[in-house]
Amino acid sequence: MKGKIEIITGCMFAGKSTELLSKVDEYNIRTLFVKPKIDLRYDESSINTHSGKKVDAIVVDSLAEIFNKLSDFHLVAVDEAQFFGSNIVEHCLKISNMGINLVLAGLEYDYLHNRFESMTGLLQIADSVKYLTATCVKCSKAATHSHRIVREKSKILVGHQDFYEPLCAQCYSKNV
Repeated sequence: MKGKIEIITGCMFAGKSTELLSKVDEYNIRTLFVKPKIDLRYDESSINTHSGKKVDAIVVDSLAEIFNKLSDFHLVAVDEAQFFGSNIVEHCLKISNMGINLVLAGLEYDYLHNRFESMTGLLQIADSVKYLTATCVKCSKAATHSHRIVREKSKILVGHQDFYEPLCAQCYSKNV
């Protein structure tokens, strides 16, 4: 039997990591938590929510690194999925074909509203997708965009409220 692939996405501060941990609680089965090495915002070895909840996680560059650890697990929970390469799609399909469910949380778009390739692929193979919104810091409408508030131009800048703010589409278009 194939495992399900569930995706949680939305802009920054939409509660993706919180929803990931809630979804794991709903499953109530043995879970392997995974995060990318690039995510050092709170600490190196746990998934953290902005509200302070945290859970220990395996830190990897690629989901291929967890294949030999899967025999004891029925669910794989991945945070910050956008930071994995496009091969995450084939790795998730392989895990799903082993009968293991996956729940992945990540940004669909970067701060310039360009898609992350890994998330585009994951959305195409997902059995279900949950889209979350934050609250726009300018007008309080539903925010769907991550707006970078520092002048760094690199595509990847891992950070939180010191670097980004959530904006609705209208406020985003005024500020970019």
